[in-house]
Amino acid sequence: MDNIIKEKNVKIPLYVSVYETITQWLKEGKYKPGDKLPGENILAEQFKVSRGTLRQAMLLLQEDGLISNHQGKGNIVLSNHDVTAGGLEKIGNPIIEFCLQPVDEKVLTIGFQPATQKHQEVLKLRPSSIVAVIDITYYSQKMPVGFAMVYMPYAILEKSNVDLENTDSVYEYYMKVLNSSGIYSDTKLRMRKARERLANILEIPEEEALLILEEELYTQYDTPVLSQKLYMTADLYELSLRRKNK
Repeated sequence: MDNIIKEKNVKIPLYVSVYETITQWLKEGKYKPGDKLPGENILAEQFKVSRGTLRQAMLLLQEDGLISNHQGKGNIVLSNHDVTAGGLEKIGNPIIEFCLQPVDEKVLTIGFQPATQKHQEVLKLRPSSIVAVIDITYYSQKMPVGFAMVYMPYAILEKSNVDLENTDSVYEYYMKVLNSSGIYSDTKLRMRKARERLANILEIPEEEALLILEEELYTQYDTPVLSQKLYMTADLYELSLRRKNK
């Protein structure tokens, strides 16, 4: 291969040279977002360095958000798109917009339940109201990267003539709501360790860190339209927020 790195007669640490070479590969497109890098044994042999040296370079690449390591799956290349182009100050779909690698698939299920006490309060519903429960799992290269639990009043979906038998139709309406003008939100962002259900959905170990965005969305007339919790695997997301004093 090109750029073989020898362990003698070098002025910079070997792991830095490995890091710089792999970074250049990614810039040139040798490995694209979602691709899996060769195994560490293969790379160590390719660069003629020890496994310890190679792992130091991998850690730098992970810190820069260029790759992500997944147990049993190896090192996956992340996207180098500019996540600062938009921020959380604009309502959208953070699971798609802030993932460090392209989200290319989603799986949606929909169910219905009586409004809980919390949903009665948050969505301003009567006790007899029905709530649509929409679960959306997002994938990149067949790997789950995010999960959304969305609660919408059934009356809103019915009034908008959404085909509830068609998951694509439900998702299109959900995205339409997110991108509607005049929509505003009450939003909380926090971190939590994954419990069994979410760990299974996202195929991660229990106790791994998750970013959680919890919010209620309202129309410009203060009418609540949905409540949702978005769960994102922490190592695959970089959320930006532009702040400015008046």
